[in-house]
Parts: sequence; structure tokens; C-alpha cells
Amino acid sequence: MFKSYFTSALRNFLKQKGFTFLNIVGLSLGIAASLLILQYVKYERSFDTFHSKAPDIYRIQYNGWQNGKLRFECAAAVPAVGPALTDNFPEVLRFTRLFPVGGVVSYENPELGLVSFYEKRMQITDSSVFDIFDFNLVKGNKETVLTGPDKVVISQRAAKKYFGDDDPIGKAITWNGDTRLEVTGVFQDIPDNSHIKFDFMMSYQTLVTRAGEGAETAWGWYDFNTYVLLKPGTDVRSLQSKWDTYLYDTRHEDWEKRNQKQEFILQPILDIHLYGDLLQESIPEEKGDGKAVYALSFIALFILIIAWVNYINLATAKSFDRANEVGVRKVMGAVKNQLIYQFLFESILINFFSALLAVALVWVLWPGFIGLTGRSIPIEYMLQQDFWILLSVLFLVGALLSGFYPAIVLSSFKPIAVLKGKVMRTAHGGLLRKGLVVFQFVASVILIIGLLVVYQQLNFMRNQDLGVSINQTLVLKGPGATDSTYSRKMESFKAEALRVSGVKSMTASTNVPGDEIFWAMGVRRLVGGPESNISGYTIGIDYDYISSFNLKLAAGRSFDRDFTNESQSVILNRAMTEALDFEKPEDALGQKIIQNDTLEVVGVLEDYHQMSLKEAMTPLVFRYTPQFSSFYAFKIGDVNAQDVLAGLEEPWNTYFPGNPLDYFFLDEFFNKQYESDRQFGEVFGVFTVLAIFIACLGLFGLASFLTIQRTKEIGIRKVLGSSVPNIVILLSREFLLLVLIANVIAWPVAWWLMNTWLEGFPYRIEINLALFVVAAIGVLVVAFLSVGFQTLKAALINPAQTLKYE
Repeated sequence: MFKSYFTSALRNFLKQKGFTFLNIVGLSLGIAASLLILQYVKYERSFDTFHSKAPDIYRIQYNGWQNGKLRFECAAAVPAVGPALTDNFPEVLRFTRLFPVGGVVSYENPELGLVSFYEKRMQITDSSVFDIFDFNLVKGNKETVLTGPDKVVISQRAAKKYFGDDDPIGKAITWNGDTRLEVTGVFQDIPDNSHIKFDFMMSYQTLVTRAGEGAETAWGWYDFNTYVLLKPGTDVRSLQSKWDTYLYDTRHEDWEKRNQKQEFILQPILDIHLYGDLLQESIPEEKGDGKAVYALSFIALFILIIAWVNYINLATAKSFDRANEVGVRKVMGAVKNQLIYQFLFESILINFFSALLAVALVWVLWPGFIGLTGRSIPIEYMLQQDFWILLSVLFLVGALLSGFYPAIVLSSFKPIAVLKGKVMRTAHGGLLRKGLVVFQFVASVILIIGLLVVYQQLNFMRNQDLGVSINQTLVLKGPGATDSTYSRKMESFKAEALRVSGVKSMTASTNVPGDEIFWAMGVRRLVGGPESNISGYTIGIDYDYISSFNLKLAAGRSFDRDFTNESQSVILNRAMTEALDFEKPEDALGQKIIQNDTLEVVGVLEDYHQMSLKEAMTPLVFRYTPQFSSFYAFKIGDVNAQDVLAGLEEPWNTYFPGNPLDYFFLDEFFNKQYESDRQFGEVFGVFTVLAIFIACLGLFGLASFLTIQRTKEIGIRKVLGSSVPNIVILLSREFLLLVLIANVIAWPVAWWLMNTWLEGFPYRIEINLALFVVAAIGVLVVAFLSVGFQTLKAALINPAQTLKYE
């Protein structure tokens, strides 16, 4: 029986090569696209799942309320939170704190000489980190490697980088020139799908011995990423409620004095990558986007449905060509079920061949897809069981869904009517095909409008005036290894740097635009203003920072060499003056504020975007701190940047020996904040084009078949005087009407979806009607080209050829 089904199916495929080709290409593209997208979705949802206790690990999110307003939501909490949870709630088994640091690490390698690099991926933590997370040691004892001050555990990557093939255990590395750290262990490199990555773990006592007991007990110092391990099966909502009550009972008196409130929220570690959009995220440039993942999941579904709809439309349209075959089979004794099995078998074969081709396409396209997404998705995903289960599900669902209706239609023909040539096309069948075509183009229009909105929003953010000049700016990372002579050396270096050809100006600061500020301290007015402190993110700058970055003063002055006590002065931005309840910037001048010290406001800057336009303006404080300089920013002319770097290298090595010359260009650094959005836009764009292509592929095939059926009608119309343009319009009109209906349905849906997406941006575009018009025209043009080619081809046929047998 199956041999008969196979022979019949193969004969039919060879007889209708064109339609078989269209079906296989459309289905294989749809399956391949869906497989690629769903592997990306799988990877994005896999973050932190390698931890065996991941379902029970929670990070403490810190929400700060001041004067009844939520001022910030932060990924870093205060050091006192972890002990308070473990000491008072039996549901909390363990806690650990990770305090991020960076700086210059160096080692005097006997063979390689001085090995020195600027390292950003460093954490100060304790041995509990090994009990909570699956950061596996390959050398050392997890109970003791982080016991005591000045101990460090390094990754395999770092061990190879600094020690080569030597055993690093017991050797000492130098951090920032003045801290010697003993290497006590080596851990496996942290997987790429981790929301937190580091190569160095320094013992917590290293911080305590330098910062004091505040690193254990402070309730106001929020730079500590704090994680807790809960008992399996813990009711997290109940724990959160009890924890909130405990906080109020023990902390409300202090809150009321300061007119503030603290919230510490239990956040599942498995949600952090996709939904952890907070201040002081561990690796903000690598964080995912839950909305983007859902959007791409829907695109995968749309593409699949469009491909299946193509098959249904083409199969049912072609069913009337096979009416005689059905009639003969029934006369010869075939029953309806046998015919259904025959046509379902054909659908299974088509989907099987398509699935095989899809796997080959996924394999070939994998490297390009990885480059498009910017994620290190391992190709080994294709060898995993769930990949083949997914492929099997897509194959079976596709075969049954796309094959069942055509099989029912084909098997329902009456043999007597068929053999007499009296098969009638039902309104129901035509209506279904039209409905499926409309659905295809509803999905296509929504995707096109979504793509246009995404690109407009990205262009808006990248091209908006930031209020700060970041172009033609070369930035060196400041020396990590310094001594008491640093200020004098820095001034000497600056004098020589300004003599380098192409250098227009230089400024030293703790942060540059695009660099997240971690120096956060409470600010309040000495007289008047809000009762509580306002969180002030502070940037340490020198005399030339404001002029170098072309920042605009709203009132007052910048720091000036003519004033001898600038360390007791402060500059605020407009957002900070508003938070401190000054009616206008001029009112803040001369006023005293308290930020540990009592400082006098000498200037107010217009607001500018320190971070991307995905974040609202933040109250900023600017202090004159030339002794703290993490970055040296050089404004350069229209010259070769490499020549400037070569000119800076000699004075750098002279004044800061042992410090690597690490640099970046500020505009590229700032725009990295949009990298994940750009990648999402590109992925969205590629698969939107693919969806439209698949839809048009089906429309092309359907138009081809229906045009062939009307060949004699076209010949008669030409004999009666119809022109080629009239015939093309006549045959295309029905399809174009369906596309117009699709637009009417798609527009409100697209507006709602994209307006919801835009609500996540504090600075966003307004959705313009022109986008909808462009999408409609684009789809109409593409549809007309798909249909018009076939109709034009039919209209140009000599009527003598089409009517010669009539």
C-alpha cells in the first residue's frame, strides 16, 4: 500500500515540478527560519541555567524612594542585606556578595617579562559564591581559597594569559601597583550564557581591611551585587512579604528621619538576562531583551504559518486538476479514507523533503546567523535532542495541518460528476483561499510596519543631540598603578600630550559619556529643599572637562584655575537642581549642599545624556578631583588616530611605566549601548523580508495556476478588443483587493503592538501615518509584481493559440 502511495506521489511531483518546487522551497525556508530563530530564543532563555540551583537563586534588587518618589532601581544592594536575610529567615540558606572592581593587573613572568593588562572583569567576593553558583574550581579548595585578605582565584583564561603553562598557585600578582594578591585557586572559564562574567575573584577580606566594617554592615553603600540561595519550594511571595515587614519594623525610624524608604526585592536569577534592566547591571552591554525574544518567537510562528498557508492554497487550487484522477480511483474501488491517506502521504513527503533541506540550510546559514545576532550560540545545538524533537514537531504539525484540508477536498469529489466534467468550485473553498491570503499579508504588513518603527526609533536615538560632544574623541584608560606622585606626573604627561600633533585638548575624569557612574552619594541642601537626601551620581572632573566636551552652562561657571579651593566647590546639572527644589538654575548658585562635605554650588550644567537615550536624565554632581582619573579624553583633529596614539605612547611609558596603553574611541564606545537594539533590528529585518518573500512565493504560484485556468477567457477578451493592460488589471484586481483588506486589518494591530514597544523608551518617536502608507504601498507593489508577472505573461499569449481547439 505504501509503495503504491509513494509511486503515485512521486509521479504527481514529477508531473507538477513547478508547484512541487514552490512548495518545497517555501516550506524549507519557513522551517529553516523558524529553527534558527528558536535556537536564538533557546540561547537567550538559557542564561544562568547551567547553575544546578538556579531555580532557587535570587538577586536582591534595591529600589530607593526619596520624598515619596521612586528615584532609582538598582541591581546592586547594600552589604547589610545578605546577613539580615540569612540571620532572620530560615528559608534563606546562604548569601554571597560580589563587589565589582577593575584596574591594572601585572605579573613578572620569568620567561615573558612583565605581563600587564587592564582588567574590567574582577569581583571581590567570599567562599559562599561556590556554594550558590556552579563556578567550578579546577585547582584549590573552595573552603579556603577566599579566606583571609589579599587572596585571589583566577579563571583558566587568566591563568594562561599571565602564567602560560606554569602552575599559578602560590604565585603573586599585583593589582593597581600597590596590592599584592596571592593566587590560591583556578576556576573554569565562565560560560558565555552567564549574566555575570569575571576572570578574577578577590577575597572579601581584601575589601574589609581597606574599607572597614562598613563593607559588612552598611545600609547606605549600594555597590554590592547580593545573591541568596533559598530552600527548594520556598513561597517567594510570602518570604518577600515577611521581609518587607521586617525591614519596616527595623528600619522605618531611620527612613522617617531621612524621608526615604528602601525596598529590597527578590529577583529570580533566571529573569536577570532578559528582564534585568536596572542600574549597575553586571554586563549592561550584553543584557538581553525579553520583548525582543517574544517578538522574534512570533515572527518564527508567522513565517511557519505563512509557509503552511502557501501549501494549503496551492494544493487546494491544484485539486481541480486532479479531479479526474480522484474519479477514476473511486470508480476502481478506492474509498474516501484511502484517498485521504494518499494525499496526506504526499503532504508528509513534501514536508519531509522540506525538513531535510531546512536542516541543510540551517547548517550552512549558522555562521552568518551567529554574526547577525552577535551571540555565541554553539552549533552543537544542532546535535542536541531538543533540536531534533523541535524539527520532528514542525514536520509532523506541518504535514498534518497543511495536508489535512487539501486531502479532505480532493477525496470529496463525486466520481460521476468528475468524469462528466461537472466539478464545481465552491464559494467556501474560494473564500478560504482568500482568507488565507489575507492572513499572510496581515502578518506581512504588521512585520513591515514593525520593522520601520524599529529602524526609525534606532535612528532617532543614534542621531539625537546628546548635549555633549563625543566625536573625534580618543580616550585612554587612566593608569591603574599609581603612587603619591601621580598628580604631578599627570600634569607633566598632559603638557607633553598637548604637544602631540593632532591633539586639541585633554581632560581627565572618573567617567566619560557612555560609562555608567558607580560613584553614588546622597545630596541635600544645607538650608531648605527636600527633607531627604537625593541620590547624586558623581563624576570627578578637572578644569578642562566641560570645555572639552562642549557642555553648556545654564548658570554660573566651570571649575577654574584662578580659584584655589575648587575641591570645596561643586557643579550640578539641571536635573539635580530640580530634584533639590531650586526653581531655576540661578537660584542654586552660591548655595551650600552636603555630600559628605559641605560644598558650594558654583555652576549648573544643562542636562546632557550621560548614558543612552534608553535611560531618562539622571541628577548629576560634578566634583573637582584631579587625583582620581579613570579616563583621559583627547579631542583630536582630522588626523590619523594611530599617529596620535604613537605620539602619546612615549610620554605614557615615561610617566606611567608598567601601565598598558588601553584606548577606545568615544563615539564607538557610546554607541555600543545600542548594539543589542541594532542586532535586534537587523534580525527583525532579515526575517521580515524572508516572511514577505515566502508569502509572495505562494502568491506567485497561486496566481500562476489561476491565470492558467483563465487562459481561454483571456483569449476571448483579447479577440473582443481588450488591451494587455486591461487584462493585467482585471486578473490582478482580486489579489490587490485582498492585500488592501489585509492592510485595513493590520494597521490597528501594528499600531497597538509598536506603541506598546515604544513605551519602554523615555525618548521615543511618534508613530507616523506615513509609515503605514509606506508599508501598504510596499506590500501592494510586491504583490502586484508577484501576480503581474504571470498575468502579463498570459495576456501576451496569441489568442489563436489558446482558442485553436474551440
